[in-house]
Amino acid sequence: MNHLTLVKLLGSLQSAVFTRQQFAALIGKDPEYASVKLSRLVKDKTIVRILRGRYCLPEAHPLCVASGLSFPSYVSLWSALEYHGTTTQMPRIIDVVNTVYSGKIQLELESGKYELSFIKTKPSWIFGMDKVKLEGKIALIADKERTIIDGLLYWGRVPIDEVINAISTGVERDKLINYGRIIGKQSLMKRLGYMMSAQGMYCEPSDFGSLTETYVPLDPLKPKRGTYDPVWRVIVNSVLE
Repeated sequence: MNHLTLVKLLGSLQSAVFTRQQFAALIGKDPEYASVKLSRLVKDKTIVRILRGRYCLPEAHPLCVASGLSFPSYVSLWSALEYHGTTTQMPRIIDVVNTVYSGKIQLELESGKYELSFIKTKPSWIFGMDKVKLEGKIALIADKERTIIDGLLYWGRVPIDEVINAISTGVERDKLINYGRIIGKQSLMKRLGYMMSAQGMYCEPSDFGSLTETYVPLDPLKPKRGTYDPVWRVIVNSVLE
């Protein structure tokens, strides 16, 4: 099989990421031969080795690569905010919520260098993503409401004003509330309810079931000093734009 034919075959796969087993089946060879061939292809930069046993073509879309490394998983936070057009930032960090990996790795593609930041979570918290096609390949990206939830759940990864801005650009109220209830964290639901109300969206504590009397800071990264909101039990320690 010549080089051009091989690249076309790899490009025809639905996923941007492929394994050694998939490669062996594609070329009709045994796994040992496939391993040798893959090493040569990585060396001459025909393909990119992402993780052990995971490869992609250098022209692959980074979001397709990021969400294709494990199942189930999806891209969220900064990259999802950029995808939904609610931020002017152009992040090179791609946050991947999944059930397998944690930590960070570097990824170099034709489009540039990226840092994949893996957030390991429990299977029941994998929901609320859209399956989209980017440059002919599948990517799983958090919908806007799930991106907002993740901004509050995995706090500190995106600034609170980016979460507020995403809410202000328009969301599905019931979906956002439902997502908050599924996660079920008191601090998240209180902050979410306060932010929704601050943006003029009708919302009350009973929408989230039973909320405790404990106060939580609006921004967990700032000191617990500010005005106390008695409705949502939130310490308003950050100015919302």
